[in-house]
Amino acid sequence: MSTLALEALNGFSNASDYDKHRPSYPPEAVSKLLKNLGVENVEGARVIDVGAGTGKFTTLLAERKEGFAIKCVEPHDEMKEVLRGKFGKGNEGAWEGGVEIVGGSAQNMEIEDGWADAVIASQVSYFVGQG
Repeated sequence: MSTLALEALNGFSNASDYDKHRPSYPPEAVSKLLKNLGVENVEGARVIDVGAGTGKFTTLLAERKEGFAIKCVEPHDEMKEVLRGKFGKGNEGAWEGGVEIVGGSAQNMEIEDGWADAVIASQVSYFVGQG
């Protein structure tokens, strides 16, 4: 049984359209968030992107000068396919610190305890299953 809300499972089945039309995040907001999390200007900091979706926020993290090591958690199969297209096999060298797509969900991440310096979940709370 999926941990995703039914609206998320059905509403985002066309992930490529979502990726095309969903706006990104203001750079100032990203910097402020990273500063508050204590990872701004921390070279190689390890960041988990929970509910990474199609990688809108992941891309902003990967493009930064810190060279973050990023692990993306995304349970929605169609979203994960778009994410793999950006960061999967063959694209590894395009990102300084590295982006890894792992299985699981917000409730059950396939990441070892203590791995991350910061955990980010951008715009996912509405889509987490209730129960």
